[in-house]
Amino acid sequence: MNTSFISSLNQLSKIAFNFEEEFIDKKIILLKLLSTKIWTNEKEIQIYHDLLLFLSSHPQNHQIKLLTEKEFKRITSFFRGNHKLKSKLINTGFPFTKTITRFSHDFSEWINQFKECKISIESFEESSLDLNQLFSMTLPSLERDETNGYYSNEELLDALGIAKSSRFDFLLKQFSTLEYKPQIKDYFWDLLKVWSEIEGKDKKFSRIYNRIPIKEIYYQKEILKKFDYEALFQKELPKPLGLNEKSRREFVDVIKKSYLLTMREIDPGSYMDETSLRVYELERGISIAIYGEKANRQLPMKSYFSFTLFKNGFPVSYGGAWIFGRFSMFGINIFDAFRGGESGYILCQLLRVFKQVFSIDYFEIENYMFGRGNPDGIKSGAFWFYYKYGFRPVDSYLNELAEKESIKIKTKPGYRSSSKTLVQFTDSNMGLLLKGSKPISLLDIAPKVTKMIKTEFNGDRKQAIEFCQKDFCRKAQIKTPKLEQELYGFEEISLLTYALKIEDKQKLSFLAEMIKTKSANPYVYNDLLRQVFQS
Repeated sequence: MNTSFISSLNQLSKIAFNFEEEFIDKKIILLKLLSTKIWTNEKEIQIYHDLLLFLSSHPQNHQIKLLTEKEFKRITSFFRGNHKLKSKLINTGFPFTKTITRFSHDFSEWINQFKECKISIESFEESSLDLNQLFSMTLPSLERDETNGYYSNEELLDALGIAKSSRFDFLLKQFSTLEYKPQIKDYFWDLLKVWSEIEGKDKKFSRIYNRIPIKEIYYQKEILKKFDYEALFQKELPKPLGLNEKSRREFVDVIKKSYLLTMREIDPGSYMDETSLRVYELERGISIAIYGEKANRQLPMKSYFSFTLFKNGFPVSYGGAWIFGRFSMFGINIFDAFRGGESGYILCQLLRVFKQVFSIDYFEIENYMFGRGNPDGIKSGAFWFYYKYGFRPVDSYLNELAEKESIKIKTKPGYRSSSKTLVQFTDSNMGLLLKGSKPISLLDIAPKVTKMIKTEFNGDRKQAIEFCQKDFCRKAQIKTPKLEQELYGFEEISLLTYALKIEDKQKLSFLAEMIKTKSANPYVYNDLLRQVFQS
């Protein structure tokens, strides 16, 4: 047998995702053999690294788990030194390597205070923001004369005496003075186009050690492909974990690092309302964390919640739900290293959590998830993946076509849908109706506000807002909210209440309470919303 590293690696690649019992000993033999050899290039180590991640998160027995952990230590020791491969593994999430990318100001601030890594300016990408203009608003008044010198960005920082090692921290603090207007702050930060260099200083700042603590390892005896997904949706959730300040911090850090180390960023991760974090420990080594956004980042009327799904402590999947009462848009992504596992079961566990926590009766996924502008979705036949678990085309014609195609697949051996057919299916979103009729969404009622402003206020939005807010206070018998975080919901609820001609006293009471809970408790907020608009 050829015992080179690449030969053994190829053999392991062929059986890593096979969970038949006969492959256990083969995996063990290959892991032991690989542990005695060294990789020769960045491609080999990346393939090996990702295989180890999968095997460690889906171990068939204790010995495989020990062998993967031993190899993680070897990889970490290898990269602790100044090996030349480090420079070739930028943006991979390996221990002690660098990530060079652009993140939002808020996310960069979190990284800056995080002790496991160091962040600095890598470069400015033809920035269209002149720091002279920005600093004229943010610097102490006695320093503002420096901003009239027509310096370049780099020259201005030199003139202000900001050491290169401190410049990223300085920029973050200057932008923080605009926190009271987060959208404006984000706009200017995007114009600055600053690229950051993030270097790991601790082994925990890596994909192999970025994990949540677990009580017990789940040993994977098989990949669960056939199960009663409808029964799983109905199975009662356990209570969420009781999180103290320390454990909450651990979960938040692992969640955010999972985005950072894979160069991803989504709003609830960057602007997380940490008080909204809930974690559910479920079956087969799965834990699911859900979390919403800060008050000043929330979407109009809807609640945008994200999730991170863990397998034996490893973050393996992320995505989001855009919730409006019983209606929710939904999206899921699985990190590359963990594809080949129980994708269908993962999807259904996530739907189970959101269904029960928010009393959702209808989920909808955008056509991108199964192929629209996404060639991989067409190639993989992602449409049939979602179809298998109850999702159907929203368009009635495409729904009928899919039903006929499904019968062909079941009755004609070897039959597969053509790429042309799969592309045709992407002309429509897919929906999963769990109960009753399809509930209304925000898209069903928001246009009524536009129509109301046009017909009753001649398009004058300022006048419409002022009138509707006064009208709502009168009908709901409340005073104008004073707290800034309550003002975000006050405007939109007032406009919708007037546009929809809501007069019911109980619903008005619920709407008034929604103004308070939108920023304080998104779980209660959605329950109230459901009773108002979808009872």
